[in-house]
Amino acid sequence: MTITDDIKHQWRTGGMLKRLLMVNIGVFLAVWAVELAGWLFNAKGLGYLLLDQLMGTSDPAKLLRRPWSPVTYMFTHQAPMHLFWNMVMFWFSGQLFQDLLGGKRLLGFYLLGGLSGFVFYALGAVMPAHLALASNGPILGASAAVMSVLIGIATYRPDMLVNLFLIGPVRLKYVGIAILVLDLIAIRGGSNTGGHLAHLGGALYGFLAARQLAQGVDWSGRLVERLEGLGALFARRKGPRMRVEKAPAGRRASRSDADYNLAKKQKQERIDAILDKISRSGYDSLTKDERDFLFKSGNGN
Repeated sequence: MTITDDIKHQWRTGGMLKRLLMVNIGVFLAVWAVELAGWLFNAKGLGYLLLDQLMGTSDPAKLLRRPWSPVTYMFTHQAPMHLFWNMVMFWFSGQLFQDLLGGKRLLGFYLLGGLSGFVFYALGAVMPAHLALASNGPILGASAAVMSVLIGIATYRPDMLVNLFLIGPVRLKYVGIAILVLDLIAIRGGSNTGGHLAHLGGALYGFLAARQLAQGVDWSGRLVERLEGLGALFARRKGPRMRVEKAPAGRRASRSDADYNLAKKQKQERIDAILDKISRSGYDSLTKDERDFLFKSGNGN
């Protein structure tokens, strides 16, 4: 299997978490390749021209010329370590999120959390001057979107135990609180003010959306359903239309309502047992079969 085949396979079968990771890494490599080409051919501004189109900005005139940038900024990194730490945090929180709430909601939290972060970054320009929250520089990176995912799952399952390197088992809510406190401390320092504001915006969306989800209101799921609907409108139909055949009456009757309800009850009981195990012993205590079962359940299978 070639590298290209392996990437295609991971894209098809790896779930939404891996797809978002691949997009972030792919954009970084594209930026790096353009910067390398600019260095080789003595056109060093070439890389910045691409970055300038992808980064977010609080300048209304530039924003009108680049209306896509509030979305593209959350997939764009320039520094390798910036990408690395964002993806480490995303891998940690995204696995928990996807297994419990599914890949569609993961995408929704990522996108809407990133947009919420952009709004907070832009609002810094109209805050009172003595707060020094205005940011004249552009914004890039997945941090706000990742904060939305992390705070979202920490709000939805606050008492879930996770094993942290050199620390051991910690309840997820304390991980989220610690990261928020660090952002609140750093924002007063004046370094990367716009970035820290974006983190808080992403965290706020994750918190509110998770609280709404617990009450049966799925903000993120609605967004993804609408995106899928738009995609279906523009997608080209390939090959002949599939013919749907009705199952014979005997086959339809073979699975009664009682059988269906029993299977549904047994599935929910297993999910509840796995979630109880996570609360007692942490996510790392799950077996591969239990993780696979949660993953499939979260994605509606």
